Amino acid sequence: MIGDPRQGPYPYYPGMNKGRAGSVGSLILRSINWGIVVGFLLVFGFFGWILWQNSPSTTALGTVGFVLVGWVFSLCLHEFGHAVTAVLGGDTSPGTIRYLSFNPLHYVNPLLSIIMPVIFILIGGIALPGGAVYLRRDLIRSRAWQSAVSLAGPLGNFLFCLGLALPWRLGLLSGHPTLQAAVAVLAFFQVAAIVLNLLPIPPLDGFGVIMPWLPRQFAQAAMSVGMYGFILIFVLLWFVPQANYAFFNVVFNILAAVGISPFLAAVGLDNLFFWQR
Repeated sequence: MIGDPRQGPYPYYPGMNKGRAGSVGSLILRSINWGIVVGFLLVFGFFGWILWQNSPSTTALGTVGFVLVGWVFSLCLHEFGHAVTAVLGGDTSPGTIRYLSFNPLHYVNPLLSIIMPVIFILIGGIALPGGAVYLRRDLIRSRAWQSAVSLAGPLGNFLFCLGLALPWRLGLLSGHPTLQAAVAVLAFFQVAAIVLNLLPIPPLDGFGVIMPWLPRQFAQAAMSVGMYGFILIFVLLWFVPQANYAFFNVVFNILAAVGISPFLAAVGLDNLFFWQR
């Protein structure tokens, strides 16, 4: 999602930083909290190991832990994608640098960025995009870079999805059906988040991609009513069967295209929502 506190409902500035991009690789690497990244991966791996044992008694625990830890990490990766692209595009402000840390507490609104997406996963299986990150878009050097900043968040989800698909396609998960199902449902949430977030509706990232190219007054008006569009999307997904079917049909088709079984994703959903059986 997109946002910038400096212009109220209108988060886009024409880029003012026209200088050449310097080498910011070392700045990015220094800003990442590698301890948090390693911690995420260790806990993620621990729940994967639990599922590797194929023990029915730990299937629910392993699935819930694996999916939730992986989902929170993917939300951090999503926000990191926005921030790292903004830095490469010219925004090296302290607020943006904080988003590179992978620390969920550094987000402007942890409730919208982390807690609410986790709750939505648990109550309905809908991959709610994270809350807005507030970047200095006035420092980003061009409209193309501003579009790239919005696109980079869903790209992070896509790369994470490909990472989940790789061991699947290599056959490394064969003989471990509960782990396969957990990987499949986590990949399902990634694809759902990508499809939802790329809708060209404010304040989603899909609108952020096209917003720099729109007339300023139109973009400002669209952003001012953006949250109503966001609410409308979820009303349609929850209460309109045709919209729900069309959305998840696209998600499952993409999931199959990357090589992950939609059937096992459904099994993973059943394991995740074990209390609803």
